[in-house]
Amino acid sequence: MNAVRLVERYLFELYNDRQLQLVYEICGDPMVRHAAGSVTALNRDQQLARIEADLAAHEPEFSVVTLVGDDTHASLTWNAVRRATGEKLCGIEIFKADGGVITDVWNSDYFEGSWS
Repeated sequence: MNAVRLVERYLFELYNDRQLQLVYEICGDPMVRHAAGSVTALNRDQQLARIEADLAAHEPEFSVVTLVGDDTHASLTWNAVRRATGEKLCGIEIFKADGGVITDVWNSDYFEGSWS
C-alpha cells in the first residue's frame, strides 16, 4: 500500500470513522513524530492512546485540501473542525511509509482557520 493510500486510511478511517484498532494495521511500531526541535517515537499502544485522547477531547473531523505523494512519502494539507467546540484548524504534514505502514510524520503547529 502506498503512502497516499495509508494517509487516506489514517485520516478517514482511523480518525473520522473512529476505527481505532486500525492503528495496529497502518501505523509503524514505533511511529516517529517529528516536530520543530523534537522527535517522539510512539509504539502502537502509545499512538492509540494519543489518538483516543484527541478524539475524546476535541472530536475532530478532517477534510483534505491536498494529498499528493508516491510509494514512500505523502504530503497532506488538511482542514478540521473540532466538533466539541466548533473551532476550525488547519495544518500541513509529511508522512513516510515503509513496509505497508506509516513510519514517520513531520508536522508543524496547527493553525486556527481553514486553508482556502
